[in-house]
Amino acid sequence: MNVSDSQRIAAKIESLGYKSAPEKDADLVIVNACSVRQKAVDRIWGGIKKWQAQNKQIIITGCVLSMDQKKLKSKGVLFFNINNLPGLKNVLTKPSNILQNIGVFSKEDLGYLKIKPKKEGKVTYIPIMTGCDNFCSYCAVPYTRGREISRPMKDIMADVKNALANGFKTILLLGQNVNSYGISRYRRDRCYSGKSDNLKFIKLLETVDNLVGDFKFNFISSNPHDMSDELIRTLATLKKWPRELHLPLQSGDDEILRKMNRKYNSKQFLDLVSDLKLKIPASPAGGKNLKLSTDIIVGFPGETKAQFNNTVKICKKIKFTKAYISQYSPRPGTTAAKLKDDVSQKVKKHRWLILNKLINH
Repeated sequence: MNVSDSQRIAAKIESLGYKSAPEKDADLVIVNACSVRQKAVDRIWGGIKKWQAQNKQIIITGCVLSMDQKKLKSKGVLFFNINNLPGLKNVLTKPSNILQNIGVFSKEDLGYLKIKPKKEGKVTYIPIMTGCDNFCSYCAVPYTRGREISRPMKDIMADVKNALANGFKTILLLGQNVNSYGISRYRRDRCYSGKSDNLKFIKLLETVDNLVGDFKFNFISSNPHDMSDELIRTLATLKKWPRELHLPLQSGDDEILRKMNRKYNSKQFLDLVSDLKLKIPASPAGGKNLKLSTDIIVGFPGETKAQFNNTVKICKKIKFTKAYISQYSPRPGTTAAKLKDDVSQKVKKHRWLILNKLINH
């Protein structure tokens, strides 16, 4: 999502007459922030100190917690919500009048996604929704991106067709929880039961898949508790989906999953994986079997050695092809931030190394 937003920022800033430059030569630095991990936030503060010493103009956008927005303001650094990107000219020309809004997205705010991004690379990134309603205890997204808002399918399809017309062969549909595309925020708190309503997401996938052309598409990220039987059956029929599914596990221990407010347990996750592998055959085009990647957090508050080993065991059973492994860091304002961060950095690093060696090597 940050790459997609950054491409729109680049397009907008160039439309105002700016040219890209190496960091050392730039007069203006725009940071598209991520508050998922403290390490990323720390890097931004280090950058600000350096850039201010070089008399550069600094603007921050993206996922920034309200307490960090206030700190930025006290340091003389401008912050603007990414949904205000169409008005970036006012930020640059009248910085003293910029609204330091610490609000979240509303339906009217998705207009910034109509800005055509500056495309780079071989993959085109197309947001289908923003925000999240799941409120996992460790996650800052609902507090920075706001609640789930789905884009109209006609806007998404216009982006897809435009990308294909411009020669892109790989399309990645983006959302914090793509399975709940088009679903009201009030349909929540269902554990995986095979009965969730994925109908609008299914329709979107089928519409993209039925487009004429030599291309492939995928989507991230799927929440296990929103993966319905009908969605699984649909995935099995898609011709242009490469049989690669990102399915975040986060932990293989039931007690840690409960503390994380993940709405499934380890057995339900294993049952879902078995269901996926059973019902989704090899790709008719390339003959590939289903590949699963995942997200895992190590060192969550209170995680014991035995609980970590439960994660290792489930990873050995599933045999993920790739894992994005994070060492837990508390995010201010989240429920987990109230818990004692009692797993040492040394232990977190050790557990990270074990899983990284197991899955990614």
